[in-house]
Amino acid sequence: MNLRNLDRFLFSDEEMNPRQNAVRDEVLTAFTPIASSLVTKIIEAGDNYLEFAENHPVARQESTFPSSTLHGLIIEKLSEIEGIRLTKPSKRNTIIEIGSYKVWVKKLDERGLPWVNDTKSSVKRINQKAEGEDVMPVLILGYQLNQIEHISQVTLSYMEGDQHLWAPIDLGDIAATNQTMP
Repeated sequence: MNLRNLDRFLFSDEEMNPRQNAVRDEVLTAFTPIASSLVTKIIEAGDNYLEFAENHPVARQESTFPSSTLHGLIIEKLSEIEGIRLTKPSKRNTIIEIGSYKVWVKKLDERGLPWVNDTKSSVKRINQKAEGEDVMPVLILGYQLNQIEHISQVTLSYMEGDQHLWAPIDLGDIAATNQTMP
């Protein structure tokens, strides 16, 4: 996935510090033990969302209802997992920290790419740029919804070096493997 579009940059490279690179083996080491918990909590949030939406049919028709309601429920459920820390870098987004990674929860489109509004903070995160001393790598914990708004996929994406290519890790597969191991 290539998300870098230089025409739409809202800042220059000189204004920002590069974040540290995420290394696949290190990401897998950090997330494999908690993959089942992550997937379980995200699915629980999805179930809670559907229950809530069923009781609010008019509100459900609003275009931002699924993204804001489900996103908030996912963050709330993930905060119940031991070792996950919530941070609020801006008044609109909550970022979770797991180990030495910042994790941004995002809905994924049909191609597996995160839905991102072009704001200065989102463009910085997508392009692994940071202001100040905080240069922890940003990973994307993404979820897809099927046509009936059930969560159908949970992936973790990290940027491979400075190529602006996002590499996905299917947490659902890892969670399933973890549960079948003796």
